[in-house]
Amino acid sequence: MKNNYFFFWSFLVLSLLSLLLFLISCSPDEIENDLTVNGNKIYAAGYYIDGDTQYASYWVNGNRVVLGEGEISDIQVVNGSVYATGFDENWDAVYWVDSEKTVLQGNDTYSYSIFVHSGDVYVSGSFANGSCYWKNGLKINLTTNADSEAFGIVVKENGTVINGGYYMKHHFLIPARWNGTERVDLSRPQHGDAEIYDVALRGNTPVFFGMAMKPNNMVGYVPTASYWLSGKRTDCSNGGTWRDNIYGGEAQGGFATETDIYVAGKIDHIGTVDCEENPNSGEPGETPHYWKNGNKIDLPGGPVYGCGWVGGGMDITVSEGKVIVGGWASSSTQAQVAATWVDGQLIYLEDKDKYYSVVNSVFIK
Repeated sequence: MKNNYFFFWSFLVLSLLSLLLFLISCSPDEIENDLTVNGNKIYAAGYYIDGDTQYASYWVNGNRVVLGEGEISDIQVVNGSVYATGFDENWDAVYWVDSEKTVLQGNDTYSYSIFVHSGDVYVSGSFANGSCYWKNGLKINLTTNADSEAFGIVVKENGTVINGGYYMKHHFLIPARWNGTERVDLSRPQHGDAEIYDVALRGNTPVFFGMAMKPNNMVGYVPTASYWLSGKRTDCSNGGTWRDNIYGGEAQGGFATETDIYVAGKIDHIGTVDCEENPNSGEPGETPHYWKNGNKIDLPGGPVYGCGWVGGGMDITVSEGKVIVGGWASSSTQAQVAATWVDGQLIYLEDKDKYYSVVNSVFIK
């Protein structure tokens, strides 16, 4: 008789637990088909490698779309059309509208960011003689006869084109914005360097994201993920110092709402910064994070691979309160596998044991 009661109550408890798990899994905020959140699709763009060939690819609703050989650096979706930029099989800077490719004007070109405004396509980048941007494929020079890159681009409501990047002056990297073609220097640490890697709009105000390098007597330079708003630089928390085995942080992408500023990137740890000196240590070297208003929020990575590969954030977007980060995470057989995080949940986009791959950009529509 005792056995019968035991099995009855065990069955009842298991049934209640199953029902609870079912109700939780059916939450209205659930992630559907891996990359659909509350009815919106997440586009994650970058590349994957099959054999010896690298393919410019993006993933939508968890499904891979290949545009050809090469790599996608940025993606945007406007009126149902997919706009992407990067390079093709000839290493030429290009942009795609859906699957139609346009080669950008110039020699030794690199393209990094794309923005669509009033039907025109704007792309930021560089060419053999300096930084530039393109409007519908035609090159417009920014800073020439110098080491200079324009990494991010947006267009304000009045049509003013804003680029963010850097140029080199007296052996220092100077963070810069260009209003049209007029360059304006942004702040950097005293005797240090800084670079802008991305630009986003808060309403009609541009926010710049990147990295600042502060001189340090013990480790040379300490990098921090940083953002610039209205000329003021904010350095994000590294979550510790070199005494805590943290070398520094780096921002790759950003997003701004009316109230908050989000930055995606990674933290580098001392001891695994130089892979040749410390291979297979079993300790994390690069770990994924994002920052909200300068405060670091950890993201789960993969298992430590080789010289400390764990994960890194490359871009970030926010939709209906949900934070979506794109980047890469390690696996037991790959240093980098294309990944997204939705409210901190790690989702691999490729077979973890098959394809080396990376997400450079995320966009939700």
